[in-house]
Amino acid sequence: MIKVVDKEMIRRLHKVQGWSERRIAREFGFARMTVRKYLREDGVQAPRYKLSQPRARPVLDPVLPLIRQWFEQDEQQPRKQRRTAQRMYEQLRDEYGYQGTDQSVRRAVRELKRERRPVFVPLSFEPGERAEIDWGTAKVVMSGRITEVHLFCARLRYSGMPFVAAFPCERQEAFFEGHRRAFEYFGGVPRAVVYDNLATAVLRVLQGRRREEREAFVGLRMHYLYEAVFCNPASGHEKGSVENLVGAFRRRYLSPMPEFGSYPELNKHLLECCVKEGRQIREGRTVAEHLEAERSHLLPLPAHPFDCARAVVVKATSTSEVLFETNRYSVPVDCAYKQLTLKAGVEHIRVYDGVGFVAEHGRCYAQGRRVSDWRHYVPLLARKPGAVPFAAALRNGDLAPVYERFRRGLCDRDPDRGNREFVRVLELCVEHRADLVTDAVEQAVGYEAYSVATVQQLLAQQLNPSVKHRKLDLSERPQLAVLSIPAVSASSYNALLEVGGRS
Repeated sequence: MIKVVDKEMIRRLHKVQGWSERRIAREFGFARMTVRKYLREDGVQAPRYKLSQPRARPVLDPVLPLIRQWFEQDEQQPRKQRRTAQRMYEQLRDEYGYQGTDQSVRRAVRELKRERRPVFVPLSFEPGERAEIDWGTAKVVMSGRITEVHLFCARLRYSGMPFVAAFPCERQEAFFEGHRRAFEYFGGVPRAVVYDNLATAVLRVLQGRRREEREAFVGLRMHYLYEAVFCNPASGHEKGSVENLVGAFRRRYLSPMPEFGSYPELNKHLLECCVKEGRQIREGRTVAEHLEAERSHLLPLPAHPFDCARAVVVKATSTSEVLFETNRYSVPVDCAYKQLTLKAGVEHIRVYDGVGFVAEHGRCYAQGRRVSDWRHYVPLLARKPGAVPFAAALRNGDLAPVYERFRRGLCDRDPDRGNREFVRVLELCVEHRADLVTDAVEQAVGYEAYSVATVQQLLAQQLNPSVKHRKLDLSERPQLAVLSIPAVSASSYNALLEVGGRS
């Protein structure tokens, strides 16, 4: 076979030094037709021999239709559960007695993949016409622990402006909250939004593009008045713009793992990253400038934001708690045994009865926890003071440690009524600002004055501080300056004491 350097030499001898084809062939032992072929080529690549028809593969060819069938079937399977080339070879060997090598099966699978490489059509969108939304995950260090966070990702197709926010989960309330924040960040609502077949939006996939949507998701669409477009199953490329956004944010802004103290801190960082993305240049202008031009074409935001909380009906137990996602949340004791409505947001849960709001707690994403507010149990503790030392809401609540010291002081002073008196202090916390009551309790402990009256007096001083009189200026009242007060003799008082002693 002639090497590239030989080909270069042939061309140089003929083109530069003027050697004939005959001389080159005679001097170097090449065939004249080979020399002529290389002289006629413009490039320097050696020619490839092309078969007029593929070589026969007597061992592989009989099973090739089966491999092709498996390959087509696996395209309908989840990506992580498709057969690899090695698995196909093992199945052919064990079930069909295939005698060939695994390399030949691998080569056949590569050829099938090459045949099926997708080709895409470049797309163009009008301002405000479309947005794409998807979820992704990333790991960060949250409060000292490695935590997997869920990234709600949205991108406008015309301007390319991204929006990314982190949530502890991908449940309905987080999905809706992501929409609200994204639309507010964009300054309007696109006319259509593209999704995967998310369980939070789609109840059932019907034929073609039709979907049976969840009632709550329909409420979201009706509130913002946009159209939902769902991708075909296993066709993430139909919203490739936002698919790329998930990986891009992980690589650019969350690698290596950054550290944050809370979700608000992480989301502030992600919002700053979106602003950075807005400085990228597309078609001669920044993404932010494209967004500014697109905003006038977006649907206006509703007068009131969408209520993203998920509402569920719950029933309070005998311990005045409601159960939600394996966790127990306290409610006021007069709600025990009642049917209530719990609204779960991303950060808080709120509980309502038939009249109105009754309780609020921070949302707990752990499992099997008890979240209590000791204020809910104060009326019950007033009737059952013996439970005060062991009440879980008091032990695990937000009461400052000084309260327990004060309670013990009350019990040392009066063992029979100490816990009952302590409940009266708790009632002060319900009636007044807790920080003021805490200051009064700390002062009482400092004075070693363990009584409710002391705390009430110290609290009253904070609520009604003494009136401060300004210093008297004698220049305004000169007549006062000449007044003289005679000195008082103590002998008059001693005389009174003597009289009192004889009586």
